[in-house]
Amino acid sequence: MLTLTEAAYLAGIVDGEGTITLTKMHRNENRRPIISIASTDKELLVYIQQLVGGYITSKKNYKPSLHKNSFVLTIKST
Repeated sequence: MLTLTEAAYLAGIVDGEGTITLTKMHRNENRRPIISIASTDKELLVYIQQLVGGYITSKKNYKPSLHKNSFVLTIKST
């Protein structure tokens, strides 16, 4: 269970950097919510992952000389 402070912090991160979608993973399934949070700060995503779960992937960086590496935390219901 999240504390009130953790829940408020997480809500702010999702509001600023996140995306909430309803997606069908398989044809005969009902839609389910998926939350994705993108960031160049992997430590932030690891902290959130410890709070609520999910998995972290790295995004392809097509111009490393211009852009920092970025990561995505994906949280979906089972």
